[in-house]
Amino acid sequence: MPPSLPPDPVADAAPAPDPVADAAPASDPVAGAGAAPPSELARPAASEPAPASASVSAPASGFGGPPWLTTALAVVLPAIILLLLPPLSRSGLWDPYELNIADLGRRLSLNLFQAGALALSGADNSMPHLNDLGRPELPFTSIALGFKLFGLHEWSGRLPLALWGMGGALALYAAVARLVDKRAALYSTLALCTMPLFFVQARSMLGDIVTMSGVSMALSGLSVFVFDRREPSPHATRARMAFLALGAAGLIVGYYSRGALLGLGVPLGTIGGAWILTLAAGRHQGIDRLGDLAGVLALAGLLYAALSAVKALEAGDTKNLSMALGAMIRTPARYPTFDVLIGHLGHGLAPWSAFIPFAIGRLFIAPASNGKEADAYARDRESYFRAVVLVGAAVAFTVHGFLAVKTELIAFSGPAILAAACGIAIRDFERGAHASIALGVGTAVLLGVFHHDFHELPEKAYQAFAVTGASFPESFKEHALALWTVALVGFAGLALLSWAEHDSKRRPFDVDNYLRILDALRDAWDGLLALVYFALVAGASLAGLAIWVGSRLHAKWLPTISMQVREGALNAWWVTALVPLVAIFGLFFASDLWLWAFGRAGSLSWGSFTRGFEPLEELFVRIKEEKDRTKRFGLLFVLLPLMILAAPVAVFGVLLSQHLRLPVVVALALPAGVALFLVLGLLGELLRGRRAAGFVFLGTILGVVLSGAYYPALANQLSPKEVFESYERTHERGEPLALFGVGGRTAAYYAGGEPPSFADAQSAYQWLVSGSEGRRFLAMRADELSRLNQIYRERVSPRQNLPVLDARSSQILLVSSRLLGSEKNQNPLDKMLLAAPPAPQHPLDVNMDDKLAVLGFDLIDKNGDPVKVVAPGRKYRMRTYYKVLGPVTTEWEAFIHIDGYRRRHNGDHKPMEGKYPFSLWLRDDLLVDDYEFSLEPNFSPGTYTIYFGLFVGDTRLKIKSGPSDGDNRINGGPLVVQ
Repeated sequence: MPPSLPPDPVADAAPAPDPVADAAPASDPVAGAGAAPPSELARPAASEPAPASASVSAPASGFGGPPWLTTALAVVLPAIILLLLPPLSRSGLWDPYELNIADLGRRLSLNLFQAGALALSGADNSMPHLNDLGRPELPFTSIALGFKLFGLHEWSGRLPLALWGMGGALALYAAVARLVDKRAALYSTLALCTMPLFFVQARSMLGDIVTMSGVSMALSGLSVFVFDRREPSPHATRARMAFLALGAAGLIVGYYSRGALLGLGVPLGTIGGAWILTLAAGRHQGIDRLGDLAGVLALAGLLYAALSAVKALEAGDTKNLSMALGAMIRTPARYPTFDVLIGHLGHGLAPWSAFIPFAIGRLFIAPASNGKEADAYARDRESYFRAVVLVGAAVAFTVHGFLAVKTELIAFSGPAILAAACGIAIRDFERGAHASIALGVGTAVLLGVFHHDFHELPEKAYQAFAVTGASFPESFKEHALALWTVALVGFAGLALLSWAEHDSKRRPFDVDNYLRILDALRDAWDGLLALVYFALVAGASLAGLAIWVGSRLHAKWLPTISMQVREGALNAWWVTALVPLVAIFGLFFASDLWLWAFGRAGSLSWGSFTRGFEPLEELFVRIKEEKDRTKRFGLLFVLLPLMILAAPVAVFGVLLSQHLRLPVVVALALPAGVALFLVLGLLGELLRGRRAAGFVFLGTILGVVLSGAYYPALANQLSPKEVFESYERTHERGEPLALFGVGGRTAAYYAGGEPPSFADAQSAYQWLVSGSEGRRFLAMRADELSRLNQIYRERVSPRQNLPVLDARSSQILLVSSRLLGSEKNQNPLDKMLLAAPPAPQHPLDVNMDDKLAVLGFDLIDKNGDPVKVVAPGRKYRMRTYYKVLGPVTTEWEAFIHIDGYRRRHNGDHKPMEGKYPFSLWLRDDLLVDDYEFSLEPNFSPGTYTIYFGLFVGDTRLKIKSGPSDGDNRINGGPLVVQ
């Protein structure tokens, strides 16, 4: 809102006391906003006293119910996220990363717990050495225990690690609740459980969740023991001793999961550093001998861990596990850059990673009142815990940065520390800390950077697994980007709307505010802004008019202007006229929507379910009764489109971009506006009008999008799980399964046996077709498909591609010896190897050295429609059709040259995307090379010439007949560029 706009003096309702004893301030500025009834929307701008009911405490609901409710939510919600949403069995084992660790756990269970049923013939069943594990044994022992108790399943190995994750989350809750309050603890716990690095590690057999939980337990227990200073009492002493036991257990867990430097050094260094800061800052409550002794011992433990690590590095033993470092010394092939850990955290903790820097910054501000002024110790406890969080983040970052140059990437052990920073900062905001538009904008900017990274480098998602160097499934990229867009853009919007203001006194959806914005824009800079705006609109309109008239009169100068510029000029008038106003009013409308949902929420009741209709009803009443022409104009042409059309238009655009059918898109988009009001209206009263609670609640839902949809789907792309499930659904009794390029250990988890395994395509083919009755099935790696497909085509008549029953994963396929009548071949090579002669848009008859015949090519747009003219900057595809005349023994590369006017577009590429090498091409095969190209913006309108062919180095495949330029380039004819 422009600074010149005065706030609407609608009186805020009086704050209501929070019934949670040690979770809320005595006067919560946000909770009190819930007393204003919805009918307030119809009041005039003049201030009126709040109704008498405003002073009555709202009933317990949402995050502010009875004392036990917050704790119950802190247990139930993490359990849902880490264990049930989706179930642990939803995603398959990632071969080889997760599978290798699972197999080591199986061997431990077999030898340590005497689980003889887990022995696999032909596999290594011996007791693994610590050097085989590559880290201390506690994560592997946990997996082994799950296998012992529940059998060899992916979920039985993951369950103990998920329970470790639950332990770390509950330890964090206990500490923050003790040192800050319960609601801050709940916010911290939810932030932790929706950080991808934490929930991915908790839901997979990679093992580092044990370290994260150990650090959380150690820091939580020791923080309370050292800094929980209260009036002396037997109860307080017993509580501190219980937390000391928790801290000691966390140190043991940390040491036996990642060694001394991480398991001991991070928590002890944090406690010792925070203890020194409290000494330097001075104390208000006297000496605490037990706490001081623990601080000294923590520093001594840090010194021990550091010296042990230095000694291990000096020894330089690269063959044996170092318990000091918690890993094998393996210097990376490439020396890591300074930002390697920042990248790990940025992508591994997204979307929270964009909020964390600002949350840490707000911890330097003195804590807001926590409603316990009578307790002289409370403020000190919270201040000391802030020091723990700040020091802990610095210590953990330093230790991991130190290890990054000596070991492989180790998952960051301190997400609980960063989650605590988020929870405290959010709780401060709820207790009255100042709003910050810079925080919202900064978070959105960082999320924009992450979105670019996940678009251009989707393998950055593997940072949550702490895995580098793995390739990302090609077929999953589009779906992955859509899910990341939902999570990142949604979180950016939440940050902007939640933190831009705290509890404005203006009346939401008041047309006077929107008209004042117009007045402010008109008068800004003495009217210069309005003059520039109208000049731009007029200029754009004239340019569009000139292009329109020129196209109707077929002006000679029109072809000299590129199609891209022409389309831009034709649309510039409405873009310059509407987009700035839509952006300004849209942002203000979203702020009004948030203010209405949370700042004007009442008590939860049956009316909350229909609260969303009230703003729409008020709008139509105002339109009907308004006499002032200016206000009526604002209601009809500003507020009405925003309230009725904003959400449907946005939903329509998003769904249409996902290539859904138009009727489905329309059916979902039409009710989106009303649904948005209904959901936010109910949510606002459920959460008693707390913006901060809404930020956490909706942020948790976005986190569930990643934990419940994105990462399980990604894991299934990398696992043979879906292939084995398809086999179970498809095969009849007695129809066998074999493996080709897929690890035999995987079958033990899914096939319930040990199917035969093949290492070469010839053997796999012989087994596949040798069955006399029924069908045979083959689970195989996708990169082996081309060779097996060539063998199959060579031996079957009529020639056809290998039958593939399941190609959902771009890594693992299910092949059958034949297809039944209702089954469709999902072979990815069907797009490249044709079953019938093509009818190209531009037919040719070119002989390339008696090896290949070029039959022609097609030019199509992004919708698959043929085009005759192209425009710079747009994406098109050129499909070149080949017929094999003889053996091709050289692996050629393809080139496309679009030449003219001293310009050239160069499209060098591997034919068939490198997925079907020339050595596999058989005589009479019909193939299509589909290549995407886009002309550079400097291509001016005119007629160019297409040349293409095959080359290796400086040599081109010889053209014996057909149109060419005499330099072994096929002349594809003219190409019109507009």
